[in-house]
Amino acid sequence: MTARSKIITPKVAAVAAVIIIVATGLGIYVQNKDTGHVQTVTNSQQQITQISYDGKNGVDAYTLLKSYASVQAKHYSFGYFVTAIDDVKGSGPKYWTFYVNGKESNVGASSYITKNSDKITWKLQ
Repeated sequence: MTARSKIITPKVAAVAAVIIIVATGLGIYVQNKDTGHVQTVTNSQQQITQISYDGKNGVDAYTLLKSYASVQAKHYSFGYFVTAIDDVKGSGPKYWTFYVNGKESNVGASSYITKNSDKITWKLQ
C-alpha cells in the first residue's frame, strides 16, 4: 500500500451516504418549480396543485393555461370549466379555482382577457 492509498473508514462512508441522501432528498422535496413566467406547486406525489403564470395582453386566461399545461375541460354556455390540469382532476371537495392578481375571478377563464400586468393562478382547493 502506498502513502497515497487509503481505506475508506466506516465514518467517511457514513458521511458520504448522508450527503448523497440529503442531496437526493432535496430534489424530491422541492415543491415549487419556476419555468420562466410559469410557476407550479406540487404535492408529495408530484401532482400539480397550483399553477401561476403572467397574463398576456389580449389573450384569455384559458388559452394561456392550455399553452402551459395539459388541460381537460367541459364546455358550458358560460365557457369552459377546467376539470383537470396535467392529469390532476378536481373532484369531491376540491376543484380547480381560477384567480386573477390574488382574487378569485368572478368570470370564467375563457372570458377573462388578460393584461401583461396580471398574475393568473389556478389552485386545486
